[in-house]
Amino acid sequence: MTSIPKEPFPGKSRKEDHYLRILRQMETLGKLGHWEFDFITQTIHWSEGIFVILEMDPVEMPISLELGYNYVHPDDREKAKQHMEDVFKKGIPYNLECRLVTKNGTVRTIHSQAELVRDDSGKPIQIVGIFQDITDRTESYIQLKQQELRLSSILQSEPECVKVVSPDGILIEMNPAGLNMIEAEIPEDAIGKKVEALIEPSDLRFYRSLHENALKGIKSSARFRIIGMKGTHRWMESTAVPLTNQKGEITSVLSLTRDISEKVINEEKLIRIKRNQEALINGTSDLIWSIDTNFCLVAANQSFLDVLSFLQQYPAKEGDSVLVKTAGEEFYYKWKEYYERGLSGESFTSFENFISPITHEEEHREVSFNPIRNVDEKITGLACFSKDISSLMRKSKELILNEKRFRVLVENGADVIMILNPRGQGKYVSPSITKVMGYTEKEALSLNLFDVVHPDDSPRLKKRLFDVLALPLGGSLASETFRAKHKDGSWRYVESTLTNMLSDESIGGIVDNFHDVTEKETQLEAIKTQNKKLKSIAWTQSHVVRSPLARIMGLTQLIRTGSLTKEEEDKSLGYLIDSANELDDVIGEIVRKSQEVIPPEFNSKT
Repeated sequence: MTSIPKEPFPGKSRKEDHYLRILRQMETLGKLGHWEFDFITQTIHWSEGIFVILEMDPVEMPISLELGYNYVHPDDREKAKQHMEDVFKKGIPYNLECRLVTKNGTVRTIHSQAELVRDDSGKPIQIVGIFQDITDRTESYIQLKQQELRLSSILQSEPECVKVVSPDGILIEMNPAGLNMIEAEIPEDAIGKKVEALIEPSDLRFYRSLHENALKGIKSSARFRIIGMKGTHRWMESTAVPLTNQKGEITSVLSLTRDISEKVINEEKLIRIKRNQEALINGTSDLIWSIDTNFCLVAANQSFLDVLSFLQQYPAKEGDSVLVKTAGEEFYYKWKEYYERGLSGESFTSFENFISPITHEEEHREVSFNPIRNVDEKITGLACFSKDISSLMRKSKELILNEKRFRVLVENGADVIMILNPRGQGKYVSPSITKVMGYTEKEALSLNLFDVVHPDDSPRLKKRLFDVLALPLGGSLASETFRAKHKDGSWRYVESTLTNMLSDESIGGIVDNFHDVTEKETQLEAIKTQNKKLKSIAWTQSHVVRSPLARIMGLTQLIRTGSLTKEEEDKSLGYLIDSANELDDVIGEIVRKSQEVIPPEFNSKT
């Protein structure tokens, strides 16, 4: 690029030289240049400022109009020519903005203005103008436009509501997300209207405070409810800031508003849960509390506060020490040891039995201690839980006593209780098995039921085990008698009842309850024998006795008729005596058999 000479302009007076220097400095400072076109010579004259802009040497002056157009950017060249023609023909002012290409190939944007000079007849003889290099301004403008487009794109895609509101509360601008929140079909439904019309009346004070703070230059936030144009209620959280003009005057309010309806619902839900938890925690007799590493109370339910208040003899509150000496040194050091164990990182449970100083009744408590750690796994405190197990302990004692009583009954009772699997193998047998069958518990459990049942009774037992499985839980079969081998080798009669308890978790088998009925069976057998003998006697009475008796009666009747001869009568009397003797023998036999109807002694080994 040709440098501008610093020496006085040759051929110029001092005064002219002075003004030319000033002109050159103005052009350089303002990135300006002046030009003129002579219609008579069809040449263009440029000032040094233009040569500087075009990176040309002034020696190339003057140039023709066509050559001058060659420095116009090809895309803008036709526009420049058309504008010059319109100036000539239509008389419009010359005012052109276009791009030039310098000699070195740099593209610059210039803004040119010119004035047309005419002669006395009105014919154009010259056009004189200036142009300014506005490349920096244009690039800045382009950058600003690009930035504006980016901001506009961000604003349009922003999922939250962005709006601009005038000082008097009129909506000036709102992005699509905001329009969707207020249920506006088109921007015109909301733009230009009062924002307060959308606010829940009872929350207007919150919105107005937010808007007024922004107009005072104060950034603030607020929550309020809105009612959409279609009637939908929403909770909103809005942050407002002032917008100012170039003079720093607040002209409007910019707000970023988000829909927090779901957040508010969850907050309300959490509050309800917290209140329910507090009600549950404070409504229990269990003690719940936590302490810090200095043994100071951090949080506690009402039950624990009541106990601590009683122990320290004044109302308990957060921050109080949980180590109380008023209950005695033993109590103090015991609980200090518990807390120190927990704060050292140990989780454990302690069982306490004492007379309550409040109720004066015996209490049993299960106390749990669990360390509290922060995100760095550092112990910051201790969570404690004391559960009243007094009722449980009383019931436990009752169960123990009941179990002892039950065991005494089982061990000393006449019945044997066995728990069997479906194949007849024992899982449990009561100690009374020894008294009834002679076997020890271990011996009995090593035997299968079919090992001791009489072979003739095995089919019935097999069917019985099958039948009991078809019964519902707790169902029992009717009692039935079987023969079982005693440890001494004898056969005993046992009466057995089977109950299905397979699906009961605590039993898980078939319960066989049986007892020895050998004596009963012996008596039954004796009665059967007596019945047989009595039947024999009855038969004898009904058949053997009748024959001689009938003869006696017949002979007696015959003699009484008096129709017999002496010889026949004597003979009949002989028959009568013989029949009487026969009857006497029969009666003697009956007496003898009656004396034999005595239960025979039962031989247990037969």
